[in-house]
Amino acid sequence: MRILLWMGGSFDRRTPSEHLLTAIVEALYAKGHSVYVVQKDTFSGQPHLPAALEQLGVETLCIPSPMQAKSNFIARYLADVKYILSCRKALREIGTFDSIFVQSNNVAGLIIRMLRKTFPKTRIVFNIQDIFPYNAGYIGSLPLKSLPFKILNAIQRYGYRHADRLITISEDMKDQLVEAGAEAEKINVIYNWSYQDTLYDPDEMHNEVIDGYLTPDCFNVVYAGNIGALQNVEIVVEAARILQNESGIRFHIFGDGLYKEKLAQQGEGLSNLKFWPIQPSHLAPCIYATADVNVIPLMKNIYRTALPSKTATCLACQKPIVFCLGNESKFAQEAYERGYEMTDTNNAQQLAESIVRIRNGRKPEAGEWFSVQFSKTRNSQKYAQIICQK
Repeated sequence: MRILLWMGGSFDRRTPSEHLLTAIVEALYAKGHSVYVVQKDTFSGQPHLPAALEQLGVETLCIPSPMQAKSNFIARYLADVKYILSCRKALREIGTFDSIFVQSNNVAGLIIRMLRKTFPKTRIVFNIQDIFPYNAGYIGSLPLKSLPFKILNAIQRYGYRHADRLITISEDMKDQLVEAGAEAEKINVIYNWSYQDTLYDPDEMHNEVIDGYLTPDCFNVVYAGNIGALQNVEIVVEAARILQNESGIRFHIFGDGLYKEKLAQQGEGLSNLKFWPIQPSHLAPCIYATADVNVIPLMKNIYRTALPSKTATCLACQKPIVFCLGNESKFAQEAYERGYEMTDTNNAQQLAESIVRIRNGRKPEAGEWFSVQFSKTRNSQKYAQIICQK
């Protein structure tokens, strides 16, 4: 089969989904298929394809699309629409496809409408890594009852209805999609995976740079990632405040984002809290494995629209995790049953108590859950099978 991979973004930005897409393409080639990638050229100066895909002989069409400021939603959305229009003519000139795989993006409904007109009989699989515009609605930047929300949601619902299959990354997100109008029978849940099939050995993951931040004489509580509107990193700062007199416990926040400066001001004066610069992505497993406990916090209801991409890698590092996702989250409940801690999204006291329990000896059972649900090989093969179904 000849497969079209449509990206709303680009490989030249080295996004967190790069290893996921690379594994899916590799699984397709292992089955004898070929892949043609349509993506943006954002003028980053980086290669348009990862080395692994170049070696496979993957072809790509790169449409010029300069990056817009993250804070300017309207400019970003209009740039995405312009990108779709620029692709329409080019698609007619690059032949036909047996199946189309649309990667998660905020204009997927428009993309699928255009693809349906260009390739009316071709199978379309829509991969939903986050659910727009509900993610914006739940944090209040786009009120759920507003006219703009209803219009943008209607556009995405077109994609849900007219794609042949939908793939999402948690049962919570499947429930949200059904609530938004998707057919439950069309949805497959496949968890995202880490960079390898096997678990990391924490004793072998030490790195000189990270060891300089996370010293062994302390019990190190870590948040590492984006510090933005969807991630409730404030709960980590407040837990540090609650435990500031607890001997030996140190909190570390690695990353950057819109709210870092605000949180740094809130945490000013706390001797048990440190902010560190964002680290290269290849050091992420070292951070998670060196930590004594990792914290994964989201704002209220965001568990219904996303599951942080670092989740699988944190699990693979075999260290305790506190999931501050919300007590209603099916994913958090399953994690709790397997020995991980879960808290409500805004309850810093619960987080503090979880951290103390972990320091006192509560340990999760990581191995079986990771190997069954988060296997790179098994899950990428599931994608390939769904994409190529006739």
